[in-house]
Amino acid sequence: MQVTNEDIEKAEKIFLNDGQAFDEERRNFINCIDKSLHLQACPGSGKTTALLAKLYILSEKMQFENNQGICVLTHTNVAINIIKKRLGDNADKLLSYPNFFGTIQSFVDKYLAIPAYIKYFGNKPRVIDTEFFKSRIPNYIENNNWLKNNKGEYKTVKEFILYRTKLEIDFSNTNLKIYLKNKKLSETSSTYKTINDPIIKIIKDGYLRFDDAYDFAKCYLEKYSEIKNVFSSRFKYVFIDEAQDTSSVQKEIIEKCFNENVIIQWIGDVNQGIVNDDFSESAWDPNGKGSYKKMELTKSHRVSQPIADIIKNVAINKYKNIDGNKNVALKPILLVFNDGTKDKVLENFAKLLIEKKCVYNNEEKNIYEISELSGNPIKAVGWLKEKDNVLSIKSYFPQFNKTLTNIKQSYFPNLFTMYKISRNFGAKEFKNRSLLCILEALRLSEINRLNGRKITNTEFLNYLKEYDKNVLVQLLECIAKYYIEDNFVNFSNKIVSFLQKIFKSNLKQSAKTYLEEQTFVSTNTTTQNNNDFNIYRYAVNGIVLKIFVDTVHGVKGETHTATLYLDTKFHENSIKYFINELLGITKGVINEKKKKALKIAHVAFSRPTHLLCIAICHSDINGIKIGDEFEVINI
Repeated sequence: MQVTNEDIEKAEKIFLNDGQAFDEERRNFINCIDKSLHLQACPGSGKTTALLAKLYILSEKMQFENNQGICVLTHTNVAINIIKKRLGDNADKLLSYPNFFGTIQSFVDKYLAIPAYIKYFGNKPRVIDTEFFKSRIPNYIENNNWLKNNKGEYKTVKEFILYRTKLEIDFSNTNLKIYLKNKKLSETSSTYKTINDPIIKIIKDGYLRFDDAYDFAKCYLEKYSEIKNVFSSRFKYVFIDEAQDTSSVQKEIIEKCFNENVIIQWIGDVNQGIVNDDFSESAWDPNGKGSYKKMELTKSHRVSQPIADIIKNVAINKYKNIDGNKNVALKPILLVFNDGTKDKVLENFAKLLIEKKCVYNNEEKNIYEISELSGNPIKAVGWLKEKDNVLSIKSYFPQFNKTLTNIKQSYFPNLFTMYKISRNFGAKEFKNRSLLCILEALRLSEINRLNGRKITNTEFLNYLKEYDKNVLVQLLECIAKYYIEDNFVNFSNKIVSFLQKIFKSNLKQSAKTYLEEQTFVSTNTTTQNNNDFNIYRYAVNGIVLKIFVDTVHGVKGETHTATLYLDTKFHENSIKYFINELLGITKGVINEKKKKALKIAHVAFSRPTHLLCIAICHSDINGIKIGDEFEVINI
């Protein structure tokens, strides 16, 4: 099979703007369909667009031999949203059998963990969700005081159970065993006696942590090695997007699922790996040994050359080169504050959005105008959300509401559309999206406040806890059940019945229609921040500038016109760890704290197309010579 110039030109018309074309590096990647490979891509290189073009071209050449398909494993829903937006109804071919397009977690759940659980216990698990598992722990351990005790590095024994314990599964019998990560538990120890039976009972009752799903999957693959041949017959190609976010257990499972006849292509940027809260090393090595072809994308279609030069400095795994946009020459800016002026940082950033100008579409525009025209937002981002008496996002923006950064809002035209496009994104994402649809139904019924507070996911769940904790459990179990069981009619009926029970006659017909109609609406599922919170507003010349405030984790993968990095405390102010790297001076060994700080900075600095600003405390750079690569503004 070959990719022709005509194939690529057709994809360019779909995925690129008028007059744009794939550069040589991206064309080479799109053309490479007959070899397994690692693609290391610099920030803003257009790797996802190139991958989607390749997938589109392959889908146009289906049916493959023996009706094989394409398996695409992702960590977010960005790629599938782009496909639906660009291809509309034509996306169905790519997203339907024999293809699979979803998260690694959903792939493991659907094809391995759930079948393994059924094989072991004879029925499906109720819920695969670590947070739900956590909520069940107090119901299974009689000595609740024991839960409140500290247990080493974990705040509570509940957290100890969640994150330190693992399963030992043996398909030759039904005796599950619990052990500590990296350490066996003595069956005579008090810890074992207290937690073993309750944890096993929770699991037998159908509640699994995400890690448990991986344990069942690994055991299933070891017991039934022929599964590898089944998957290898089903899929001709496997693509792993955002490969740097792949954990060691995920990589191990992927490698056990497919044999050497399957073409496997890993696509990512090893410097962007911050998805795991523990900042564990990415299991993906783009320079790994073996027969895989090594490819690179070194030209950034997002960041300017001055920003690209800073990104190279803070990259842990050094890029050979980043070729940025040379049409934008704005220097990155250091906004230097002291304890008395940190509340002025956002205001000074806002003023720069009007002051700084670039040529955009052959006309000189200020940064805010470019943001409005391009649709790329302006954001201020930090690492630490909130903590008393230390530098955090809230230090710069006291109105910051950390709960609104956990689940970004997505609008779905009806419950049916959400159901059809979300069941391949994993149990947690399906739960979050189901709750968002329930909130939309409440808004259609003009139920906008609960207990005097504006409805959010958190307020809704808190309201149900106060109303009847069992009702909340029933709702979450219902959502979890229909993530596993494909039956929209029953799912819809359960949700409507649930809301009628709680809100009685207040549930309007428009809300019922939203929840019941079986019409799939092809639309771009947009993600947007809450319109009323976490936005800094600054009025100038009759214009109200909006700056969205978020965490670095919350903006991963986004493109901004301008980004302000708000330094926050990580043992010390984070910039102190990498001030030398920031200024292009490499010094000494990179320890774990510096490594974490560099990863956060790299993701934040690689968001903007035009302007990067960095808020830094005066005491952290006092006496340090700043080079010409930065503009310095003292606040």
